[in-house]
Amino acid sequence: MYGFNDNGSRREFLRSGAFGAGAVVLGPRLARSRRAPTTAISGTISLWAWGAGPEFDAWQERIAYFNSKFPDVEVQFEPLAKNGYEEYPQLLTRIAGGNAPDVIRVLNFQPTQLVSEGNALLPLDDFIAASPDFDQSDFFESVMRGAMVDGTTYTVPQNGEPYVLYYNKDAFAAAGLDDAQEMFVAGTWDDAAFLAAVDALMESGVRFGVAFESWNYDNFCFMGGGAVLDESLAPVIDHGASPEMLGLLAGLVADQKAPSPVVAGGANLEPFRNGDVGMYIMGPWWGPALEATPPEFAWNVTGLPSFNGVTACKLEIDSLAISSATENPDAAWAFVKTVTDTEGLRIWSAVGTPTRRTALAEAGYESIVWRKDSLTMVDKSTFTPFTVAGAAVDTAAMAALDPMWEGSATAEEATADAAEQIGELLAG
Repeated sequence: MYGFNDNGSRREFLRSGAFGAGAVVLGPRLARSRRAPTTAISGTISLWAWGAGPEFDAWQERIAYFNSKFPDVEVQFEPLAKNGYEEYPQLLTRIAGGNAPDVIRVLNFQPTQLVSEGNALLPLDDFIAASPDFDQSDFFESVMRGAMVDGTTYTVPQNGEPYVLYYNKDAFAAAGLDDAQEMFVAGTWDDAAFLAAVDALMESGVRFGVAFESWNYDNFCFMGGGAVLDESLAPVIDHGASPEMLGLLAGLVADQKAPSPVVAGGANLEPFRNGDVGMYIMGPWWGPALEATPPEFAWNVTGLPSFNGVTACKLEIDSLAISSATENPDAAWAFVKTVTDTEGLRIWSAVGTPTRRTALAEAGYESIVWRKDSLTMVDKSTFTPFTVAGAAVDTAAMAALDPMWEGSATAEEATADAAEQIGELLAG
């Protein structure tokens, strides 16, 4: 689903430095507000979005659903060959060249950059106010916070993906462990139970008790109640629970209880499927892949363990925005509003975690075992405040933390370096 999970591209892309604050100069500032008229909606709009396989099918179904309501609007879908992070420089080039798509699929910090570097996105508050059929209260509050830049709404989130824990039910049973989901529901799935499970799984013959990937460093901070930046955008990755949590996981790698996390995104899916990994910290987007091609064991998904008495995780936000240069804002808003309504997001539930509670209910999430605890984690999720620097913050943090994962620096040393690099980046 998310570009950073596809073939490990996010890490390599961030390393390249191809993307950061000031990479391009966007077009002239445009009108900040256009209220949708009540006239009939027609014309053509372009949709810039990635999605292959099941995602492509879901997009086609959503477009058909939109056209059932707005038959006079032609949607020119531009399916991207890669993903939202790799294709982002191309998007910036198009915007700078005056050829911006009408509707844009964006991730996490991208709206903040697009607004800050030239007002490239259309504010949506007036459209929302003029649309009584758009029930904003139906969305998870956490994802709607990510839809805003400086107090103004610029996107409508379609995915709010938390982090969860995949586990091998057969391996848990063979190791004499209680079921992880039962422990999560009972409130006993804590750091002690997690570490005990790692050891018991390995003692029973599983090669690695747990696997995770280093680009999720911020999720690891959140898991123990830590953070990367505070609300004033000051680096705090070297304070509080963050060094502790990162050090705990780095210790598992040093003790060969977890494989090296400095790998491509999704690299541990196959080892989990093959039974080499007993638990896998990742987002729920891999669930459909496991469900479509069942492995040779019973697996499930549950919430993350609590550390320091805290149950928390990172939220990945995937949204739809409208270009401020669109020549058909009414049709663009009609599209965004429709494909993110209850039915539009029910369709999308085949590939993501919808942001509307009614869509989750329509999709039967409460009756799908591996989905249920994902919803619990959405309400316990957070994210690092988005900055104009965007991915450069991740780049700096990941580079600083690499020596820790490799065993050549302590968590305290690595997080101090990360804080310094992030601080210099944001100050500059």
